[in-house]
Amino acid sequence: MKFKFSSIAIGIVACACLLIDFSLKNWEKQDRVIEWDIHSYYAYLPSVFIYDDIKLEKSDYLFDENYYLFWPVFTEDGKKVDKMTMGTAILYAPFFFVAHAFASFTDYPEDGFSVPYKIFLLLSSVFFLILGLDFLRKVLNRFNFSDKHIAIVILLIGLGTNLLCYSSQSAPMSHVYSFSLFAIFIYYTIKWYEQQSLKHTLIIGLLLGLISLIRPTNAVIIIFFLFYGISSFTEFKQRIVFFLRKYSLLFTMALCAFMVWIPQFLYWKTVTGHYLCYSYTDEGFFFSHPRIIEGLFSWRKGWLVYTPLMGFALLGLFFLKGELKKFRIPAILFMVFNTYIIFSWWCWWYGGTLGQRSFIESYALLSIPFASFVEFLSGKKRFYNILFYLAAVFFIWLNIFQTYQFEYHSLHYDGMTKELYFKQFGKLGRVEGYDNMARSPNYDEAKKGNDYDLQTTDNGSTQHNKPPVYNKTAVNTQTIQLKAANGKYVCADLGLTNQAVIANRDSAQGWETFTLLLFDKNECAIVACNNQFFCAELDLQKEITATRTNISNWETFVLVPVDSTHVAFKAANGKYLSLDEKTLQLYARSESLGEQEKFEMIGVPQ
Repeated sequence: MKFKFSSIAIGIVACACLLIDFSLKNWEKQDRVIEWDIHSYYAYLPSVFIYDDIKLEKSDYLFDENYYLFWPVFTEDGKKVDKMTMGTAILYAPFFFVAHAFASFTDYPEDGFSVPYKIFLLLSSVFFLILGLDFLRKVLNRFNFSDKHIAIVILLIGLGTNLLCYSSQSAPMSHVYSFSLFAIFIYYTIKWYEQQSLKHTLIIGLLLGLISLIRPTNAVIIIFFLFYGISSFTEFKQRIVFFLRKYSLLFTMALCAFMVWIPQFLYWKTVTGHYLCYSYTDEGFFFSHPRIIEGLFSWRKGWLVYTPLMGFALLGLFFLKGELKKFRIPAILFMVFNTYIIFSWWCWWYGGTLGQRSFIESYALLSIPFASFVEFLSGKKRFYNILFYLAAVFFIWLNIFQTYQFEYHSLHYDGMTKELYFKQFGKLGRVEGYDNMARSPNYDEAKKGNDYDLQTTDNGSTQHNKPPVYNKTAVNTQTIQLKAANGKYVCADLGLTNQAVIANRDSAQGWETFTLLLFDKNECAIVACNNQFFCAELDLQKEITATRTNISNWETFVLVPVDSTHVAFKAANGKYLSLDEKTLQLYARSESLGEQEKFEMIGVPQ
C-alpha cells in the first residue's frame, strides 16, 4: 500500500481533537458537552426514545436544581417546541443508541445525559471530522494535487482554524457535521457532472435535504451545484439548456431533499398543530444592513481576526488555473451570498463562540483554493515558503492556544475588544481589569436591528447606549432595596458575564438599589442601576438577570404583598422568584410561597 502523508495528516488532526477532549474532560461536568444550542439539537433523541414525551408535557425536566434537560421555546399559545431543526440529531443518532446500550449494561443512568452519552457525542464529532477530511482529500485528489500538498491543507484547516475547536472543546455543535456533509456534497457534485446517474442524483438530493435540515441557511451550498464548471457567460447559457434537458433528474433531486424534511414537518404538526413553525420567535435577519465589516474584521468576533489562515484560502481564489477554474465562479458566488446571509442575522457574532463558527462548513469548499495557493507557493523561492510556513505554524499555535483561552474564559465569549485582545494575548489566565475591558453587546437592541454596543461607565460597569423603554404606563415609581431570606441584599451584579441578580451583599449601594415600576393589577417591573430591567430567562434556567432594555412578558412580574415589610414576586411562568441557597442567585422556579420567596422591601428616600 502506498504511503500517504494525507492519511497521517487526518490522523494528527483527529488525535489533536481527542487530546483536547481528554485534557478538558468536559464529560465529567454536568453543564458541559450537552450545553447551550446542543440542548436543542439533541433534544429530539432523548425526548422520543427515552422519555416518550415529544411535546415535553410530562415534566419541566429540572435536574439537580439548576440544570434543565430540555430547553424548548414557547409558541404564542404556550406550546413547547424545539428551537432547532432535527438534522444534527439524525447524525447524533447512531452514537446516541450505542451510548444508550452501553448505559443499559453499566451503572450509568439511562437518562440521555449521563457520561456515556456525552462521550459518544464527542466521538461523533471526531468521526464526522475524519469523514469530512477524507472526502476533502478525495476532492483534491481528483484535481491532481500532490499528496504532500493535500496533507498540508488538511493540517492547516484541521489545526489552524476553529474547525479544531468545534470538533473538540465546543463539540458537538452542528458545524463539524455540516463541514463533513459539505465535503461529501462537493465530491458528489463533481461526480454528477461527470455522470448524471440516478445514484448520484439521489445522493445529492438527500445531502442537500440533510444539510438544510441541520442549518436551513446552509442550503446556500446549492449555488456550488448550480454553477460548478461555469467560467463564462456562454457556459452559463449552456448550463440552462443542460438543466432543461435534465429536468427529471433535478426534480428527483428536489423531491429527495423535500423527503428528508418530512419528519420535521410531522414534528411541528404534532407539537404545534401546524406543519410549518418559525421556532426562532423574535430572532431574524436584517438584510438591509448586514454587519459584514464587523463580522470579518472586528475584535469582537471577526472571522479573519480569529481565523487568519483562511485569508490564504481566499487569496487562492486568484490562483485557480486550468481545470480548477471550474471552482472560481461557484466559490466566489457562494462566499458572497453566504457571507451576506451570515452577517444579516441579528446576532452576527453568533453568541458565545470562538471566532465565526458560521463559516466552518465553508472550509470544505475553501480547501480547493487553499490547495491552489499552497501549490502555487511551492514553485516560488524558498524565502517565501519559509515565511508562509513560519506564519502557518504561528497561526496553528495561536488557534490551539485560543481554544484553551476560550475554555478558561480568558477570551471573552462575546465582548472582546482590541485593548483586551492584546492585554490577554499569550496569557491563559484572565488579566487584571478583564471585565472592565470587555464590551458585551446589547442583545435586545440587536434583535431589533439597532445599535448593539454598550458603553463603559467611569466605575467600570457597563450600560446600554439607550435608556430603557417604558412601554407600559407606571401608576407609581419607587426607589427600593431588597433583602432576601439569607439576610443579604439583592444585587444586580454587573461584574458577572450574565449580569445575574444575586443576594450576597452585606450592605446596599448602587448595584443594590433599584427602581420599582408599579402598573395596574399589581404588575411591576424592576430597573437596575445599569438602566436594564430584571428579566426571568424562561428559555434558559429561569434565572433572573438585569439585561433588558424594554418591558415584555419576561420583564413583567406580579407584586405579591406578604406583610407590612415583605413582598414576593411572580414571573410570567406563574412561578415565584426564589433564592437558591447554593448559588445565592434568584430564579423563577418556586410553585409555592415560602421563606425563600419572601423579600424585605426597603424604600430609599429620593
